Amino acid sequence: MTSPFECLPAEVFDTIAASLNLPEYQTLRLTSQRLHLLTLSTFTKKYFSKLITTLGSPSLDRLVSVASHTHLSQSVTTLEIRLLNHRDYKDLTKITRIGIFPPPKRFPKVSCIRSEHIVQESTLYDDVLANRQGRCITERLARGLLRLDNLKAIRFRAHQIEPLGWKTIAVPEGDDVFRSRCLRAVFDALVKSGIELETFSMGKEKSFASFSKCANVPYPALQLPLEYLQRLRPCLQGLETLTLSIVSQHNGHHRLPGWENGVSRFISTAPGLRHLTLSLDRKCQVSQYGARIVRSLSDSIHLQNLESFHLCNTTVHESDLAKLVKTYAETLQQLVLTNVCLLTGNWVALLSTFKLAQHLRYLRLASIDGAGSPMQCRQRDKERPKVTLTAGEQGPRMRDLLDELRRACMDVPISVYV
Repeated sequence: MTSPFECLPAEVFDTIAASLNLPEYQTLRLTSQRLHLLTLSTFTKKYFSKLITTLGSPSLDRLVSVASHTHLSQSVTTLEIRLLNHRDYKDLTKITRIGIFPPPKRFPKVSCIRSEHIVQESTLYDDVLANRQGRCITERLARGLLRLDNLKAIRFRAHQIEPLGWKTIAVPEGDDVFRSRCLRAVFDALVKSGIELETFSMGKEKSFASFSKCANVPYPALQLPLEYLQRLRPCLQGLETLTLSIVSQHNGHHRLPGWENGVSRFISTAPGLRHLTLSLDRKCQVSQYGARIVRSLSDSIHLQNLESFHLCNTTVHESDLAKLVKTYAETLQQLVLTNVCLLTGNWVALLSTFKLAQHLRYLRLASIDGAGSPMQCRQRDKERPKVTLTAGEQGPRMRDLLDELRRACMDVPISVYV
């Protein structure tokens, strides 16, 4: 006999089920065949549209298992790769040696690892540093990707924010190598599977103007041979959104001629980009090397459809940033600059250049530094930590907002910048 609960309209049932956690949802679905069928589409959409993997053996096995299931594989649209750091793997190795599962409370908990998977997950760091990522990652990842017909987005990011101790030092060498080789293994899997992506991100994006838990891979990770980029191009040529998070400060002054062109060449494999976000250093350690990459971008590439550009954690020259804005003046609608230091030139002059972007509707400046910085402008006797200008069809024009901001900046005494 059909219960009243089973007779509820699908929309009402979905509203009720939205407040249930996974075990409760699973139990409810098993109470009757009718409920099982009624909730199938919403259940798969909620719990299988995004797959999460650490690239460890258990999570890759789950990925392959989901990809082998005809119905579930069609629901997957996003793959999120969360990288652990060497401290996490050190903790997992200690727990493995103790052999008690679940582990005693004195051990730190790695939130994304189940107790039954600790032993297999703990070996990935050493395997990758031993250059065995092809066997450990690429083969199974490519096998899974090949069957995910509706996969459109890959996010490659850190599982957690960087430890506090890393703020004053460089990323440990082992973590640099681990992240770089994992990224290359993902690219290799893309090439082998031949899937076409619409989004590739190296951070957790809260909004277009904010993202965290960046991958922060060393810049050589994107210095790929031209032959390899040609093989990768079919997978990225339909890309609409790209977020790159690199460390241009890596290795200091020890670098090969033309090193700054690696990012530009990689971006050129995605000529249809509409949204581009670039983080060129770690937030706490911005170097002058990022300006070299920005200059390479301004000189070498042109994305005909670029609508939004977010540049953060870098230094830049006024002439290079102005050239970028002029290049995309016909299409640019959103511009965000975060933690950017102007090495030469003046922000007031740049504000005039921004007026050349005819369709600019949104401008956000946060934590920017250099001569004429709008961060020194005062409004109601308070310093402005950030400036956000939004133009609408019925609101003020962006040109007028920029003129007002320029006047406010020019009213600041010169002594402020000395």
